[in-house]
Amino acid sequence: MEGRKEARPRGLRRPTGIRAERSFVMKRWNGLLILLMAAVLLAMDLASAPVSVSPAADEKTLDEALKRLPAAERHYADGLKAYRAGDYESAAAAFGKSVRELPGHAYARYYLANILYIGGDYEGALAQMEEALVRLPFMEELNAYAFKKRSRTIDSYQHMLNAANENITNCRQSRELESMVGELTDKENRMALQAGAELVRRSRQKAHYHYFLGNILFQLKRFGEAEGRYLEAIELDPGHVNAYNNAAAVAFLAGKPLEALGLLEKAEAQGLEDNLNLKLRHLVSEALGRPTDGILQEDLSSTTEEDLGVRRFALAVKRENPLLPPLYENCYVVFSRSSRQAVLIDPGAEDPRIEDFVKAENLEVRAILITHSHTDHTGAAAAYAKMFRAPVCVPVRDAGDLGFAADKRLGDGESLPFDGFTVRVLHTPGHTPGSACFIVGSILFSGDTLFRNGIGSVQPARPDAAKTAQKEMVGLIKRRLLALADGTRVCPGHGRTSTIGEERANNPFLAK
Repeated sequence: MEGRKEARPRGLRRPTGIRAERSFVMKRWNGLLILLMAAVLLAMDLASAPVSVSPAADEKTLDEALKRLPAAERHYADGLKAYRAGDYESAAAAFGKSVRELPGHAYARYYLANILYIGGDYEGALAQMEEALVRLPFMEELNAYAFKKRSRTIDSYQHMLNAANENITNCRQSRELESMVGELTDKENRMALQAGAELVRRSRQKAHYHYFLGNILFQLKRFGEAEGRYLEAIELDPGHVNAYNNAAAVAFLAGKPLEALGLLEKAEAQGLEDNLNLKLRHLVSEALGRPTDGILQEDLSSTTEEDLGVRRFALAVKRENPLLPPLYENCYVVFSRSSRQAVLIDPGAEDPRIEDFVKAENLEVRAILITHSHTDHTGAAAAYAKMFRAPVCVPVRDAGDLGFAADKRLGDGESLPFDGFTVRVLHTPGHTPGSACFIVGSILFSGDTLFRNGIGSVQPARPDAAKTAQKEMVGLIKRRLLALADGTRVCPGHGRTSTIGEERANNPFLAK
């Protein structure tokens, strides 16, 4: 019945005195918990902490842009999904909606430029990319403004909790409230750290925008402007190896091989030698009359047993993304000088030099050995297996990921005897579930497990397990690979060779 009051059960009275104070405190406590949860939820939205920049737009403009940002971001997310699936038409439509919703959305314009570039419309790509660079500061400022507003929200909750703490006499609840304030402070500190990391990321992003604009200008044969953009990218991000590569290429094409060499050597000094354009390095060295041995191929026989021959070929592997330059991968021909039997290790791409070498040395290829299933190491395995009528041998746990049938699955500790040498299989999972290394005499073919001054990336089942997975991989390398003699030659899947002793002493990942 409307207006009816519930009868209070006999014997129960409204609490007074201490009971009333306790009830009041608990109600306030529950309310504070709700406020804390709201504050934490707000803070959790700060994974993409922005760069702090000098404001160029007024607060009204930024507030209006913030209102439009969620819708623009939804279209942008749809565009990214379609772009990554190779559906460029749908991606262009979604990015276009994002730009119409928020004209300052520089990231959407960048991807529109990518799509136009892939389609060969370099003038259209240039227009979008130039606009993206113009709009990028506004996008950064908008992110900074959103970050600042959210920080103020957390500050207000901190003040509220501090004020509530002053009115509570219960020691336990007071300590818990102080803990809540501390959690919010930690969250704010983490946000500040994220903002610092984001500053670095944004600088790299801007560098990449200049680099890509340089690529567009290069296609339009505006080489001087392209070189300027590449140099700007290097200035913003000294680790942008492709900017070094392309700036050096422009210099070389302009008849300045010494300048090109200087850029490539500068990249090497930055520790980027494993990702240099090796073909360009070869051409530049050749033009200057410098030695070219060891750039695109290398005879490693002098470092091995007398009867064992080893030739390294750096193969240019095309990437799925047409905007990325080739990736250089090491393929090894291992053979016995006396029996002429040989194996190929990790042929990532077909290269006539391999067939020419096999014929010139009168070798009999008896097996194609694969360290792991990634296509940059397996891309030409089937072709060479057919050419040389040799079986493809793959670590057992990677055999199902090849894209073609393996002839033999390799177990840990297994030995493959050939006339004049034996290959021993050493499982080193981490980079892939079935990654393995091969030991032949005093040489370790380490695939993507161990590099000179580096280790392979890990692929954990969950992103939050990456640190644990890398730690496990480092432990495995120390147990299984560093147990080898210091003089063991390390022949990795990418980059230059090394020794176990050098890696034990110098590899920063193994010093931890």
